Amino acid sequence: MEIIREKYLNWLKAEKDTNYIKVITGIRRVGKTTILNQYRRLFVSENVIDIDFNDARVAEQFDWRKLIDFVESKSKPNEVNYVFLDEVQEIKEFEKAVITLFSHKKFKYDIYITGSNSKMFSAELVTLFSGRTSEIQVFPFDFNEICEIFFNHKTNEESLEKYLMQGGIGLVIPEYKDFNLVKKALVKIYASCIKNDIKARHTIRYSESLERLCEYLFNNVGRKVSANNLENYLVSNKEIKISKNTIINYFNWLCDAFLFYKIKYYDIRGKQIMKTKVKYYATDLGMLTLKTSSNIGFNKGFRLENAVLLKLLEDGYEVYTGEDELKHEIDFIVKKDNSIKYIQVCDELNNKNFERESRSLLSTKDAYDKFIITNSISVSQTLGIKILNLSDFLYGESKLDN
Repeated sequence: MEIIREKYLNWLKAEKDTNYIKVITGIRRVGKTTILNQYRRLFVSENVIDIDFNDARVAEQFDWRKLIDFVESKSKPNEVNYVFLDEVQEIKEFEKAVITLFSHKKFKYDIYITGSNSKMFSAELVTLFSGRTSEIQVFPFDFNEICEIFFNHKTNEESLEKYLMQGGIGLVIPEYKDFNLVKKALVKIYASCIKNDIKARHTIRYSESLERLCEYLFNNVGRKVSANNLENYLVSNKEIKISKNTIINYFNWLCDAFLFYKIKYYDIRGKQIMKTKVKYYATDLGMLTLKTSSNIGFNKGFRLENAVLLKLLEDGYEVYTGEDELKHEIDFIVKKDNSIKYIQVCDELNNKNFERESRSLLSTKDAYDKFIITNSISVSQTLGIKILNLSDFLYGESKLDN
C-alpha cells in the first residue's frame, strides 16, 4: 500500500532546482525515504545519483572523500545532477562532502538529504550551511491521513480512539488496526532511535540512566519538568546517580532524535520566554501508549494535549505553554503571522467545569482569540471563548484561523 503525502511532495516540487540544499528531517521510520523515492519517481526522470545509508553495508564503504569521488564519477557535465543522500548523518563529516558538491565548479548539483536528527549538522561545520539550506520536518501520519486510509474519510469514536492510542508512525505497517503488531514495530523504532541517534552519536556506553529518563518524560508529558527536580527525585529514591548537566544533555538529545518536543513557557505578563520552565510532549501517540502502558494513572487529558500539540506544530504554529498572573496554566500559546492565540484542551466541557477550564483564558484580559478544544461539549455560555471539537480540529475541519 503506497501512501502519497502531498504536503511534502508539493514542498519538494516547489524547491526543485532552487539554489538550496534540501534537508528532510524526522524521527526514524516516519516516511522520509518513501517521500524522497516518490518525489524522484514523479518529478526527476534523469541524472539521478541515489545513495541509501540506511544500509550499513553501504555506509561502511564511504567516508566524506569517497562520497565526493563516487558522486563525481556518476555526474554529467553541463546538466543538473540530482543527488539523493538518505540518512547521510551515518557518514562521519558528511557536511564536508555536501558543501563541496554544492559549491562544485565543474558539475551542477541539486542536493537532497535526509536525517533522523534535528542537529544533524555538527557544531563545528554548521556555519558552512548558513543560508544554504531549505528544511522541512516530516511528522508522523496525522488524524486526517489515518481516517483517509483506514476509515474511508470518516471521523468517529473508533477512528479517533485508534489515532489517540496508536499514533501515526505505526502506519508504516499495513496491519495498522492490530495494535499488537503496531507495538512490535514501535519497539524496534524506539530501540533504533536510542541506539543509533543517541547512544552511538554521543558515545554513551551505559544507557540505563538515558532510558530511565526517557520513560520519565513519556510518563510526564504535559507536566512541568526541570533538571533540578528530576535530579533530586532520582537521588532521593536511590534509583540513579546522575548529574544535572547530564540530565540536561539527555533531555536535549532525546528531542534532537525527535522522540520529544520541548515546549517552553511564555510569561504573559512580562511578554517573554521563560528559560527555566519547560514541558515535554511525545512525537508520536503510539510511542506514548507503548511507554505508558503500565502507568494506570496516566491522565487522558495529557494525551489529548499531546495530540493537539502535534497538529499545531504540523500546521506551522510556534508553540509555547504559559501561566497567568495567578499561576493558572494555559495549555498552549501559539504564534503565526504576528497573531497570538490562547488554547486550553480538555476531554469534556460542561457547565460544571467551564469555570475551571476557562479561568486562565479569561484572566489574560487581552484581545487575543481564546479557544477550548474538547472531545465533548455541553455548555450554555462561552463568554467569548471559541469552542472547537477535538475530532474536527485534528481532522482539519475546524481551524484556529476560521
